[in-house]
Order: sequence, then structure tokens, then C-alpha cells
Amino acid sequence: MAIWGMAGALMAVLTLGLWRVVYPYSYMKPIQLDRFDDDKYCLIDVRDYILSHRTPYEKAKNIPLSYLGRQTKENEVCDKEIIVLAEDRKAARLAVKILMKQRKQPIYYMTVS
Repeated sequence: MAIWGMAGALMAVLTLGLWRVVYPYSYMKPIQLDRFDDDKYCLIDVRDYILSHRTPYEKAKNIPLSYLGRQTKENEVCDKEIIVLAEDRKAARLAVKILMKQRKQPIYYMTVS
């Protein structure tokens, strides 16, 4: 009987761990914009200051990933649909996880090399 209990607990831990990895991807939607619409989207650049300074993106609000959690606790980041500008998909997923604590709606992302 103890074996079944351990197996059930292990299955619950694996399911919870998998959910924490997969769940942000359900809210992430890739997007490619040639022209940025200020009325519909709010662009948040989560790259660090050095990268965003070297390759700036016009009309983007730069909030590095390390500061994003603090910014979302202090005030709302944006009231429009959000596009996260990140250096790779992993950084975009972390930013989406932080932003999802504030609002439960799809968040778009773009990667910049």
C-alpha cells in the first residue's frame, strides 16, 4: 500500500512540475510585426540595458527581466495587449510567467538576435 502512495505522490509531483513548464507556453503567442501599432500593443523589451542600448527597438519600454517582477508589483505595466521583446524564447517564457501573475490574457513575444 505504501508503494501506491509513493507512486501517486511521485505522479503528482511530476504533473505539477510539467504544468509549471507547459502552462506559460499556452499563454505565449509568437508574433512578427513589420509595423508597430501603438493603439493596440504595448511593447516591453526585457533584454538587459546593454543589449537594448546596442540594438534599440523603437517605441519599446525597456524593463530588464531582473527588474520585471518588481515593476509588476509596484504598478501595472500596460493596459493594452503586451508584446514581450526578448533575446530568446527562454527569456520570453520567464517574462510571460511574471506578467501572468498580473493579468490572465495571451501575451505575444518576439525574439531578437
